Amino acid sequence: MKIIVDCFGGDNCPQAPVEGAILALNESKNLVVALCGDEDKIKAELAKYQYDKNRVEIINAKDVITNDDNPVMAIRRKTDSSMVVALKTLAKAEGYDGVVSSGNTGSLLTGATLIVKLLDGVTRATLSPLLPTVDEGKYTILCDAGANVDCKPQMLEEFAVMGSVYMKNVFGIENPTVALLNNGSEEEKGNSLNKEAYQLLKNNSKINFVGNVEGEDFVAGKVDVIVTDGFAGNVALKTTEGAVKSLFKMIKTEILAGGFKAKIGYLLLKSALKLVKNRLSTDEVGGAVFLGAKKVVVKAHGSSTALPFKATILQAEKMVQTNVLGLIEEGLKKIDG
Repeated sequence: MKIIVDCFGGDNCPQAPVEGAILALNESKNLVVALCGDEDKIKAELAKYQYDKNRVEIINAKDVITNDDNPVMAIRRKTDSSMVVALKTLAKAEGYDGVVSSGNTGSLLTGATLIVKLLDGVTRATLSPLLPTVDEGKYTILCDAGANVDCKPQMLEEFAVMGSVYMKNVFGIENPTVALLNNGSEEEKGNSLNKEAYQLLKNNSKINFVGNVEGEDFVAGKVDVIVTDGFAGNVALKTTEGAVKSLFKMIKTEILAGGFKAKIGYLLLKSALKLVKNRLSTDEVGGAVFLGAKKVVVKAHGSSTALPFKATILQAEKMVQTNVLGLIEEGLKKIDG
């Protein structure tokens, strides 16, 4: 099992991906990591750790794609960037199973599509993050969170199949529930895209479609897979993330302004607040997967530290182990009609 780690492009690179890779090696004895980027800088980071040198490779790449770069032009022009070299190695070299990167999301999607290519039967790859829920240990996958802002109903059906296969095989959910993000729970709700997609999902016997969900259900843990177009999915995701951050900021502000009693109350609630914060974190579960690419490509958050990188690398490894991509391809062949 060999996972390529793009060591540049994110906020905490190369320290976080290198340390995360070492942590992943310590946890998985069958894993090999190939660290991609400026060889000298990677070696300087590796010198800080004890590790099995037989399970670490370095793929040299001198350039870096930044968040200021145009995604398509960067993939085409920055051919010696760590992201492009990583994706080309994955696509063309034997023995490499997946890529993990915290770099430019648009460039990673473009590269996954143009370099790694898509599975047969896939119209578009979907950027699919895992959402924490109020139920401890339970996650919901969101398909799509921003890769495809303009979708056709058939694409949402593909997203549903891909998300369902992922949750079944990576999380061991026997019959994952699938729902369509909408502005109401009733079947007749929504725009023309959602109405047509609803009928496709309803009539697809290969998925466990349970109807519509609304934005308030994002972290409620009601379903295993939420399907939507990338525009609505990204807005809902960012709104949820912003609301959670703002809530904790407000709590901190009021505690500091509330005087002695507020501080005593905080001390009494500190452990409970920490548990809530940890439950809303995805640091231990991994990144957003590009479902639909021919090989495993996973996007770590741009601000990922070592622990989220470790989780994302192990997430990529598990996708390979469970043959998620092969099962997705098979599932798409069986779409009704």
